[in-house]
Amino acid sequence: MQLVHILIQHPCLLSAPVTASVRGLRVTHLCHRGKETTLEAHSPDPADLAPLLETYRNAGGTELFREGDGSAALVRFAACACCRSGRVIPTIEAAGNLYLPPSIYSAEGETYQFLVPEGGLDNAVLATLPADVRVIRIGTRALTSLGFEDTFLVPVGNLLSNLTPRQRQAIVLAFARGYYRIPHAVTTGELAQALDVSREAFDALLRKAENKLMTALFPYLAAQSTSAEGPISSDRSGGTTDS
Repeated sequence: MQLVHILIQHPCLLSAPVTASVRGLRVTHLCHRGKETTLEAHSPDPADLAPLLETYRNAGGTELFREGDGSAALVRFAACACCRSGRVIPTIEAAGNLYLPPSIYSAEGETYQFLVPEGGLDNAVLATLPADVRVIRIGTRALTSLGFEDTFLVPVGNLLSNLTPRQRQAIVLAFARGYYRIPHAVTTGELAQALDVSREAFDALLRKAENKLMTALFPYLAAQSTSAEGPISSDRSGGTTDS
């Protein structure tokens, strides 16, 4: 088996704003086969990131989170048009290869990684790509060791989709203000004032958000467990209503 990195350029709503921008801007793209796309955008200069985020918002993207210094952000789209129309990933996988997320967008273009049988991506496979896909560079290296288990990717959409806007706002605020530092840099009473709610209401929002995030994370944490007592099961009883 081999690991193949392919750098391409093609007209794409999500990557075109990156390839046309300044160097240093980069976007990590996680998609769910056309169902949902989450983009993690980074820039050394927050001023360079702001126009990209505006472009994504105008295209229907929803900003989920932004770093306090404005240098990084998460943006979600309801669907990935490239996957739906059978572009790079589905086309190459149709030849018996396995896509290894994430994809990376940079000023150079879009970089994809695939697990490919011996022989790499031959010209016959590349010829099946849409006509407007331009292959810039292909890199191939032998698979000499396994490490996929240690780099298990958690779909961001799975973690965030069940949070209500207020729950997301509460946990982002708590993290940004240092509530999760040891010791706490802020109290829930102070955070409640920032959201203009009572401390009890803020505590409830935070607990519900934490519970939903841990529930979403549990399958991935349990998969990595080495407990000698056997598989771990979760008790999902005692749920609370959303706010």
